[in-house]
Amino acid sequence: MNGYPEEELRRALHALADRPPVPLAAPAPQDAVRAAARIRGRRRAAAAAGLVAAAAVLAVLAPQWSPGDGSRMPAPPAATAGPPSGLPAATEPAVQATPALGVPYPHTLYVHCGIRFTKFDGRWWRADPEVPDEALDAAVWDDPYTAGTMMLVSAVEARFVRHDSEVTVTFRPTEEDRPLCA
Repeated sequence: MNGYPEEELRRALHALADRPPVPLAAPAPQDAVRAAARIRGRRRAAAAAGLVAAAAVLAVLAPQWSPGDGSRMPAPPAATAGPPSGLPAATEPAVQATPALGVPYPHTLYVHCGIRFTKFDGRWWRADPEVPDEALDAAVWDDPYTAGTMMLVSAVEARFVRHDSEVTVTFRPTEEDRPLCA
């Protein structure tokens, strides 16, 4: 066979068979378990760091997103957007102390869908009576915002006076849901 005598091959095979087997280097099972645990720990630490970063971002931005007064409905656009550029900047201050009786405060009234609700003194007020959109005189009421002043007449009555006119609207506090344009 291939130039080797059969007896020589037999002796070489017996010599190999008589040797002790060479052990293969296999990792101990504990090492594999430890490595997997280290990987899981690193993943958990990265996830926790991501959650902490997200919570920090939300803590900074949450006051800007929430109405802060516990209301369920979002505020009408007048509460977040300023008046059109042609009007004087007469908006409700972001943080307003309890207004004094009889003192006019700058206020922007949302009138796009008629005069129904407004936010003043940190609470919602309903027009009494409501003024439908069709009843608004376009020459007097700027759409969608009208600048003017709001004055607390009593604990249960406030009066809006349009800027540069004698047109007024009376408001009373309300706890009901404030629908947006209907």
